[in-house]
Amino acid sequence: MARSNGRSKVDDYYRQVADRLIAQIERGTAPWTQAWEPGTRKLPCNVKTGKPYRGMNSVELASAADHRGYSDERWGTFNQVRDLDGRVRRGEKGVAILYWRFEIQRKLVDAEGRPVLDDEGRQKVQLEPLRSPQAFRYTVFNADQCDGLPAPERGKPTWEGIQAADRVLAGSGARIEHTADSRAYFDLDRDRIVLPFKEQFASAPTYYQSALHELGHWTGHPSRLNRATLIEGTRDGYGSKPYAREELRAEISSMITGDRLKLGHDPGRHASYVGAWIQALREDPREIYRASKDAQGISDYVLALDRDRLPEQERIERPRQLGLELEKAAAAGYSRAAPATPDPPARTYVALPNVTRAPERSRSAGPER
Repeated sequence: MARSNGRSKVDDYYRQVADRLIAQIERGTAPWTQAWEPGTRKLPCNVKTGKPYRGMNSVELASAADHRGYSDERWGTFNQVRDLDGRVRRGEKGVAILYWRFEIQRKLVDAEGRPVLDDEGRQKVQLEPLRSPQAFRYTVFNADQCDGLPAPERGKPTWEGIQAADRVLAGSGARIEHTADSRAYFDLDRDRIVLPFKEQFASAPTYYQSALHELGHWTGHPSRLNRATLIEGTRDGYGSKPYAREELRAEISSMITGDRLKLGHDPGRHASYVGAWIQALREDPREIYRASKDAQGISDYVLALDRDRLPEQERIERPRQLGLELEKAAAAGYSRAAPATPDPPARTYVALPNVTRAPERSRSAGPER
């Protein structure tokens, strides 16, 4: 994209998004800081295809909907709305989101420059990675800005999300240890999730929401996605920048996964990290892009592990890069070169607000919940 005043338009875009999110974090209205019950809301999806937006686009549209007061989760381009016999009302302003291109199609030609055709006479093409990704901005409108569209379908709370979450946890192979304490965390040193017993939670969804949050941390282990924020956050301890950045990824990923499994979302003790999140976004607006991208990858990872056991409507298509990481992990035990695991620091536990026991705090190895 063209540059203006020494900054690219993409930089300006990230700054605008980050500034709005900072204000929402301060008010407690950022998308991942709000709780919702199963079936009461959904993350942004495309009005024509029904597919959810991904990564930062999902966070950006959810943020814009809250900022503008939209209640409909559906978004689409001007042409997509028109294709559905709807129309964008005159004077409405859309929201810009980004499309990233990482590969380009090249037409295959022979040594003499003639097109190479397949058995059916069609031009053969091949995908080639771009030297650097290209970003494109395009504008979408919320269904609340349109006339002539059908009403959105609203789900009802059911056991479907709980059953799906149970399958995901079982299919992951993660070691889960239950204790009578009111603490939930991922122990990096022992590579296991520690949770209170189910009956200590206010409801079944809150148990599974907490479990999926910790499963998000579990994906960062060196033998899986080998996420730097988990490794560095565990090393530096509670209150450090990597620690808060890892919590941002886990919280956004649990929001995405909860939406995909129709489980709802419980932000837990997000208030502990408000100051660190604001500081991170002020120092580097692109942190929300990186966090959202990692969070989407976490959600894709945990669902892909149990992909074949999920009902067809809940299955996801594994992104090409995620598929490669999973294949590497299965073959070699690591998805990319793993750093030396540091000596485990003192542990910091943080109590869950939705557990019936009195809150406690001591010291722990995994990111706090």
